[in-house]
Amino acid sequence: MPRYFVAYRKTEEAGQKPEWASFTTESAATLEAQAIRERVEKRLSVFGEKLHGAGEVYWLGTGQIVEFLVRRDEAPPAISVAYGLLEDR
Repeated sequence: MPRYFVAYRKTEEAGQKPEWASFTTESAATLEAQAIRERVEKRLSVFGEKLHGAGEVYWLGTGQIVEFLVRRDEAPPAISVAYGLLEDR
């Protein structure tokens, strides 16, 4: 089953510098940007966090988790959520 990397920019209170939070999932529904956004919104509500940025979702492509950590940091400020397909090792 394919595994996906999902990262999102979050803040816990107004004026706080945003930071990335990440998780992996094996959900087949994760292929669609809307499904990714819904999953992140659910996670934000559980942890009491707020999504930072314009709410745009960005596809990172396929790669290793280390590559995704670098690629997400290169994303423009408007990008709130970045995700990609993890390669099998």
